[in-house]
Amino acid sequence: MEHERKELLAQKRAQLKIKQKRAEIQQYKDRLTKSIEHFSQKYRYADEAEALKIETFISKLNFKQPGQLAIQEVCPYPHGNAYLCFLMGTDALFEIYVFGKYSDIMSDHDAWEVFSPYLLLLDEDFIHYTYINDNGEVLESRVS
Repeated sequence: MEHERKELLAQKRAQLKIKQKRAEIQQYKDRLTKSIEHFSQKYRYADEAEALKIETFISKLNFKQPGQLAIQEVCPYPHGNAYLCFLMGTDALFEIYVFGKYSDIMSDHDAWEVFSPYLLLLDEDFIHYTYINDNGEVLESRVS
C-alpha cells in the first residue's frame, strides 16, 4: 500500500512538472506575440513534426559553448522562409520555434534579441542556416 502511494505521488509530481512547463512555454509565446508587431500575420509556431526535424538538425550542429556555434564554413544562401530557434535562455524557450519569412525575422531582430542573444534561423530546406551571435554578427552556413 505504501509503495502504491509513493508511485502515485511520483506520477502526480511528473504530471505537475509537465503542466508547469507547458504553462511556461505558453507564457513565452504570449510575450512573443505581444512584443512583435503583427505577429500572427507574419509568423506561426512550428508543429510537432517540424519541431522534431528542427531538434534533429540542432543536434547535428557543432557548439563551442552553449549557445555559441562553431561555424566551419560560411555559405551565403538566398533565404525564403525560416524557423527561428533560440539558442540561449530557459528550457521552455528552447522548445519554441517560430516560422516566418527570413526577411521579417531579420527586421524584427531587436525584439527577438530581448529573449535570447544567440539566434538560429533554419531555412525550411533543413540544410542552410543563419547564426546570429550576441554581437549581432550574422554568419550563414549549412550542414552536409
